[in-house]
Amino acid sequence: MKDQIVITNIQRFSLHDGPGIRTTVFCKGCSLRCPWCANPENLEAQPEKYVKDGKPGVYGRYLSCDELYGEIMKDEIFYRQQGKGAGLESLPGGVTWSGGEALLQADRLEPLFRRLKEAGVHQCVETCLFVPADRLALAMEYIDLFYVDVKILDRQRCGDILHGNLDRYLANVQTLFEEGKSVVFRVPVIGGYTDDDENIGRIIELIRQYPPLKVELIKEHNLGQSKYISLGKTPPDLHTVTDAFMDCMKNEVEMDTGTAAEVCRV
Repeated sequence: MKDQIVITNIQRFSLHDGPGIRTTVFCKGCSLRCPWCANPENLEAQPEKYVKDGKPGVYGRYLSCDELYGEIMKDEIFYRQQGKGAGLESLPGGVTWSGGEALLQADRLEPLFRRLKEAGVHQCVETCLFVPADRLALAMEYIDLFYVDVKILDRQRCGDILHGNLDRYLANVQTLFEEGKSVVFRVPVIGGYTDDDENIGRIIELIRQYPPLKVELIKEHNLGQSKYISLGKTPPDLHTVTDAFMDCMKNEVEMDTGTAAEVCRV
């Protein structure tokens, strides 16, 4: 399986994973272990057995670049349609690489990135950005729009809670902006983890230093609960953040940074 990509799902007609109508490919394997993760089936890099409603199955399958290209291009009609309005809304649909962390497989995905770019297909990636610099450099040649998570920006807490190297993350953010890439910041607002005043202050400073196209504030949810149970794992017990808090955070981000922010409730 050395040259194949491991995925869990291809979600067609996606409307919230980038501009236009997207085909979202969920890649398996992640560099972080966020306690609130909604896609636990994508944490490990190998296929995993599960049992759901008494029926066994497997999360994950291997596809070659040719096989995955064929699946993606079934939706080609949506990739040619221009949106309406200005900014991101005017972009065509396309492919969004999600996960897990798709950039961990960038070396295997590179032929597919190139082939889609040559075909004129717009490509987004949803990334935590805790990836080796060479994987990011490879993807930057082909990816049109980066949706970058902004989570815990305290070095110690980032390591202890997420198992992530904050210095690597910040270096990758700097690289994206130095290279003039299009970036949207996505902030998961999770009670007890990312919602404290100190972390919000650090997020605002990051936005000031690296102004993105916009900021999306993602309210916590429990949509991954059934997948945890199917894997024999305990679902996360999250402290609920109120809608009023989300609206206040949106206003604070916009007032302190001058960058448009959007509250996304699932």
